[in-house]
Amino acid sequence: MFSIEFTEEPLEYPFDDANIPAAPGKLLLGNTTEEFLANLSLWGKSDYTAHWHRELKSLFEGKPKVALVVSYNDPRAASNMEIWLVYRDGEWARFQNQLPWYSDLPREFDIAKMSSYIEDRQMITAEGDRISEWDVAMRDIELFLWRSNVL
Repeated sequence: MFSIEFTEEPLEYPFDDANIPAAPGKLLLGNTTEEFLANLSLWGKSDYTAHWHRELKSLFEGKPKVALVVSYNDPRAASNMEIWLVYRDGEWARFQNQLPWYSDLPREFDIAKMSSYIEDRQMITAEGDRISEWDVAMRDIELFLWRSNVL
């Protein structure tokens, strides 16, 4: 099973600036549900949703790796964002959560090209620890795209 969406929960205001809302969302990865808070300072819910659909469609069409941005903060007000890296591995998609630092991205960083900045899949950290992954069948992503009227 797979889905990525915003919940019906009310907006939250968890940031230092009480004028910046965040929308609760959830990512269903097989039998696991991961929750997130999407910062709405630069992108609205429709921007996130369009981004997710575009990235997942490109993965389904054969792109080997994509990034699903779930919280995009203003780089002048935050040090990082939250993304889910997705690597295609045959009939499986391997998901890894990441909090990339803006300082590690190119100076001319463009959020629309986030997938081009991610590295190839790593399964072990430099310290020798296994990186957590969630596996989802590509068929489940295809069904999500059909239900979302993307395919």
